[in-house]
Amino acid sequence: MRQWLIGFLARNTPSCKKVTEIISESMEQKPTFRRRMEVRLHLLICKWCTRYRKQLLFIRNVLRRGPEKVGANAPGGLSPEARERMKRALNQNRADHP
Repeated sequence: MRQWLIGFLARNTPSCKKVTEIISESMEQKPTFRRRMEVRLHLLICKWCTRYRKQLLFIRNVLRRGPEKVGANAPGGLSPEARERMKRALNQNRADHP
């Protein structure tokens, strides 16, 4: 029974390419009920599209927090000395390549 259901879903849901397009578009606007159901059914059988959706949601949530919060919560941020070394290296690179 399970194999039959997987086969049925594979034949009757959009391709991975189409599902990733729908998932990407859904970050900006809500898809129709039909599209949402097609994606949900596809996600039941496709771990790669499920992973893609989770990654997009993660990226969206990080970006919503804003850069000031992301840096403040980052474990093991750069020390002041490391920041100064990077500034010097960047300035030196600019001087060497005008």
